[in-house]
Amino acid sequence: MRSSFAGELGREIEYHDVLPSTQTRARELAAQGIPRGIVVANEQSAGQGTRGRVWVAPKGTSLLASWIVRPAPVAPALFAALAGVAIARVLESLARADARLEWPNDVHVGGRKVAGALAHATSDGDGGVLVLGIGINVHQRPEDFPAELRERAISLASAGYPLDRLALLARLTRELDRLEDTSERGAALDEWRRRSTFLGKAVEVRAGERPPLRGIATAIADDGALVVRTSTGTERVVAGEVALT
Repeated sequence: MRSSFAGELGREIEYHDVLPSTQTRARELAAQGIPRGIVVANEQSAGQGTRGRVWVAPKGTSLLASWIVRPAPVAPALFAALAGVAIARVLESLARADARLEWPNDVHVGGRKVAGALAHATSDGDGGVLVLGIGINVHQRPEDFPAELRERAISLASAGYPLDRLALLARLTRELDRLEDTSERGAALDEWRRRSTFLGKAVEVRAGERPPLRGIATAIADDGALVVRTSTGTERVVAGEVALT
């Protein structure tokens, strides 16, 4: 990518035509002391999804990028979750897409997943660092998705929102910059709640080896936890996989 574009965003941009994982490469750069930067790939051979899954995207079809944020934002886990709000805002502003959020940070359009985020935070003597990876399905055709995902995933193009990946990268970087300002967090949390696909509905939560938790998703707390009302009381969920029942 052009240096002028990198200067416009205030970051160094490292571009790869093929890379195992932007998240892995960004973490390597962060460990080397790179202050702020973005790693972008046209294709990943070992892309990382949430909960150890692989992010699959044919060459040239997705925005695949990881941002090095230093110093780490206050409440990095909440910042990573609010990345979903940043993605939703960009899709709404560029394409008027009605983007909804599936806790904690997946983005849905038309009831199917179009984007997701993955974060890794570490501490050091200089305020720590957060590496935030985001994948957005942009140009995929339905047959580009693995068979098991075709009913649950969609691209912006298939949803009727053809967008340019470079425009997405630029606008998304600016929205993430806004979230670094802690005074923006309250508004972003309120927006997250408005866009949520779960609130007020019956859900099942699976986390590790514990039995599934079933109840009504009643709220998203200020720290990003999902609050679930069960038959025995109220539970706060900070990590896990949630599905409507």
